[in-house]
Amino acid sequence: MANNVRNKRNTTTSDKKEYSFIHLLPIIAVLSVIPLITSRYKYKTNLRVFDWFAGPDTTYDFFLYYKSIGIIIASVCMVLWLVYMLLSEERKFIWDKKFIPLAIYAVITFLSACFSKNSYFSFHGIYEQFESVWVLIGYFIIAYYCFFVLQSEAVIKQVMRWFVIGITAMSALGLSQAFYHDFFRTKLGTQLITSFEQKEGLDFVFELGRVYLSVYNPNYVGFYVTLIVPILVALIFTTKKLWQRIGYAFLIVSLIIILFASQSRAGIITIIISLLIMLICMRKVFIKNWKITIAAIGIFIAAFIGINAMNHNILLDRMKSMFSAAEETYSLKSILTNNDNVTINYNDNSLIIKVSQDTEGNDVFELTDGENNAINYALMEDNINYSINDERFPFTFTSVRVEGFSGFEVMIEGKHWYFSNLMKEGDTTYYALTGVMSLIKLTEQDDTIDFLEKRYHFANMRGYIWARTIPLLKKYFLLGSGPDTFVIAFPNDDLVGLYNSGHDYEVVTKPHCMYLQIAVQTGMFSLIAIMTFFIWYLVSSIRLYWTNSYEGYLPKVGVSIFVSVIGYLILAVTNDSCVTIAPIFYALIGMGLGINYKLKSQ
Repeated sequence: MANNVRNKRNTTTSDKKEYSFIHLLPIIAVLSVIPLITSRYKYKTNLRVFDWFAGPDTTYDFFLYYKSIGIIIASVCMVLWLVYMLLSEERKFIWDKKFIPLAIYAVITFLSACFSKNSYFSFHGIYEQFESVWVLIGYFIIAYYCFFVLQSEAVIKQVMRWFVIGITAMSALGLSQAFYHDFFRTKLGTQLITSFEQKEGLDFVFELGRVYLSVYNPNYVGFYVTLIVPILVALIFTTKKLWQRIGYAFLIVSLIIILFASQSRAGIITIIISLLIMLICMRKVFIKNWKITIAAIGIFIAAFIGINAMNHNILLDRMKSMFSAAEETYSLKSILTNNDNVTINYNDNSLIIKVSQDTEGNDVFELTDGENNAINYALMEDNINYSINDERFPFTFTSVRVEGFSGFEVMIEGKHWYFSNLMKEGDTTYYALTGVMSLIKLTEQDDTIDFLEKRYHFANMRGYIWARTIPLLKKYFLLGSGPDTFVIAFPNDDLVGLYNSGHDYEVVTKPHCMYLQIAVQTGMFSLIAIMTFFIWYLVSSIRLYWTNSYEGYLPKVGVSIFVSVIGYLILAVTNDSCVTIAPIFYALIGMGLGINYKLKSQ
């Protein structure tokens, strides 16, 4: 017995010496520092070359660019430390075959970037994303490095201390936002994120009281809380010190409040599922500590009721609307700009508009229906607009001659649509005018899933985006459109679909589904590879933890990471990979694989 105690003590001592702080620093940066980075970055979008792009030529980023740079720097440091440890310190190379599919994913991702028609964006990052190929490869490096380094209890505890510090800072920021005192809206906060260049307040997209942390969007708050809470729950059971338990409990309560205040419906549902899975896996531990379990459930319910009341029942209302899948109808079915006409399909009736000019240059309109019957129209009292004398087409139209545009306008359901066949020299085909004065062709959209085509607002307006994304899988099956190029691959020129779905005057930059994001950007084979990696980890973890006795530190942390990964992958159905959260996920899954590897070898 004495020898066993002495051996454990010696092992712990060697673990503490095994990795210096410099070796752990990149991991600490990924878990605790990079997620907090918020700083203004001015840049050119380089997307104005696309006629459909309605965004600015020059804009600002606050949450993404510098995080992506931090990820790349941390990844490079990890590679250097690995090489140094393997060569100079003569450490044994450790490998787990589960990393093979993730390595394949990284290789395919690089090939996709090289062969992409828009490889510039794949290598440099793009508007409102900045998840370049270097960042995606960095995820693989982060996962493997954490696996290599984080296998012993002493080292994991050392990293966890810094991780908890980062969680505490993030929680403080979130609570300031939840209770209507957003730090970023203060004078000091504004100066910090603008490098003291601006003293006036900034314009914020989200209303006061809604939490977005430093992760760009309230939806990603759900990701963060789902990843963190199970780990904090496990840490409560790894210590007997009352002050530590109280501290972990306070952070859990804070994060739950933050989640509710973010109004992330998917996040709320997912955290419940995650904690139920954790409860089942660690059933013996929770039963043994039943008082803590009951108290935690009570606090969760109280926090939900409190935040819901503070926000005028918004949580319950949003939860109800989340499951709405009512069939929708759209009167405006399509608009096609053809070689010799503009065809408007309204309630399955076709209106065909042709325009010519008389000898004085005035427009002469010819209107027919789908059966080539003439449609009469008359000049309105304002002597400018024309009304159509056919109840099938409740539109008005008029000629437009202004600086920079010559054509005609059609008013449909209160929205102005502009068309022209005069703007391009030697080209008399018809074009539609975008919000940024670009001329584009409106064409038929690819066939899609009928369920989604009739439910554009399904899953909080994701129905339309998914309906237009799924057909892209056929086009980009092999290597995808290239990392970080979804915004280019997506049919942002589908003005009618964008209008019907409530996305008009917007640029769709992401599919709101990580799996579709991967499949479109880097191809189906990359999706298969990374899904194999995820499933392999989950299956091995289920086998390891289902009947585990949870004696000691590593099994408790290991199962909490397993639960966090499940939550992340569930949320990924309705949310994208993002540089604000994905690095934490890959660091944790790497740590989880390291713990599993260690436990299996014992």
